[in-house]
Amino acid sequence: MGKRICSVCGYEYDSAIGDPENGIAPGTPFEDLPEDWTCPVCGASKEEFEAAPAAQAAEATSSEKDMSMYQCQTGNCGYIYRPEKGDRKGKIPAGTPFDDLPDDWRCPVCGASKKMFQKLG
Repeated sequence: MGKRICSVCGYEYDSAIGDPENGIAPGTPFEDLPEDWTCPVCGASKEEFEAAPAAQAAEATSSEKDMSMYQCQTGNCGYIYRPEKGDRKGKIPAGTPFDDLPDDWRCPVCGASKKMFQKLG
């Protein structure tokens, strides 16, 4: 059991929930998904998924960079920018805070501008 995150769009597969829209029952481990299963958001293959990172024990202090996640607010996109992952498609290295993304950076899923993102948490 557990969660896996699509490294392309940020979709989170939770084995406790499954993927009911695609006939995957709750309780189905990621490893037991069919080999041809793809991300329901962006169509990425299973190989593009990574184990969800463990929760961080301590919160960032004000002297550290803001490593908050931001979510795309356009239509049905919902891509989540995770600074610890960066954006492989956009050649943004892991550890890049959202505020440090170039002004012309675009959502790797739908192409929306940074202005269409909202801070999570």
